[in-house]
Amino acid sequence: MVGSSVLLGAAFVALGTLVSALVRDRGTAAGIAVGLWLLMVLIWDMALLGLLVADQGRSITAGTLDALLLLNPADAYRLFNLAGLPGIEALTGMAGLAADTGLTPPLLLAALAGWVLVPLAAAAAAFARREL
Repeated sequence: MVGSSVLLGAAFVALGTLVSALVRDRGTAAGIAVGLWLLMVLIWDMALLGLLVADQGRSITAGTLDALLLLNPADAYRLFNLAGLPGIEALTGMAGLAADTGLTPPLLLAALAGWVLVPLAAAAAAFARREL
């Protein structure tokens, strides 16, 4: 759990670094970074659960759901850490999805690592093109 928590923190730091490299104003970068955190930690799951309830299993396939879960580092973290706990689906909505997904722990850790490496690489590229 400690290792995955470090990866999650590093993913959000990497996203903040990318935003900082793309935006000139420090205040704007901070606002966007906080907005990204709110989107990924609070709003994404509520919207996804609402979408699943509204869809009622008609058009969202298991593969689509897996992709939507991997598009958020907080979901990859939650699924990795909560999926192995017995009876967790009664306590949290997103962990209840873990039993129905094909996402394995190595895949979830790879997704978290990707959430660290891809934004950092993009930030390095953006910073290299920026004139100081």
